[in-house]
Amino acid sequence: LFLAAQKGGIAANMTMDLAGIFNGVIDFILDTREGDTFNVVYEEEYLNGTFIGNGKILAASFTNQGVEYTAVRYKNAKGDTNFYNPEGESMRKAFLLNPVDFTRISSNFSLSRKHPILNTIRAHKGTDYAAPKGTPVVATADGRITFASRKGSFGKLVVLQHGNRFETKYAHLNDYATGIKSGARVKQGQVIGYVGATGSATGPHLHFEFLMDGVHRNSRTIHDSLPKAESIPSPEMAIFSQQTRVL
Repeated sequence: LFLAAQKGGIAANMTMDLAGIFNGVIDFILDTREGDTFNVVYEEEYLNGTFIGNGKILAASFTNQGVEYTAVRYKNAKGDTNFYNPEGESMRKAFLLNPVDFTRISSNFSLSRKHPILNTIRAHKGTDYAAPKGTPVVATADGRITFASRKGSFGKLVVLQHGNRFETKYAHLNDYATGIKSGARVKQGQVIGYVGATGSATGPHLHFEFLMDGVHRNSRTIHDSLPKAESIPSPEMAIFSQQTRVL
């Protein structure tokens, strides 16, 4: 994605914004293929006739493996701005696909994995994302921090509670982001820590666990069945259509 965007003259920070719009429906690490296409409508900012930089993305489309996704920017009556498809459905899931920009998945969720250190068969109730030390780790959803400290083999660990049903865990961190402490609230996509190898780890990676109703689930296979973020309420659809039609 970065190389294609660069060829098209799109700045790196805008490419990140583009990926952020679609990361609820596309896994940019594993899903992208040669032949995928994208279009972006964005603002350019000028001062006294001189170009000074790019502004906001207003609309975008991404065709991934033959499936086209379209997103438009919309500001609601409360002043909140988000991206929606033309039918008013939110582009983002309640949970992001990935909590980190990883190099590879070094170990999948498995109930019968051979432990790399203990050399015994033990359930691996999460996904390991191999990534360089210091890579930012983000919250996959809005939530409250219930734990942010060292914990045995997990090393430096952050645990987030998302409403009553969901909990996520981020382990082996090298360090915590500023303000990350028990009781604090975080937003989806907020950096909560950095990849490390603390605790029982053979190399730098993020061990990520996802629990629903207290039961460990495979975050990568359950994602499509999770709820989306709020979509446009029916009474507001006429205003939404009027605002976004030109886009």
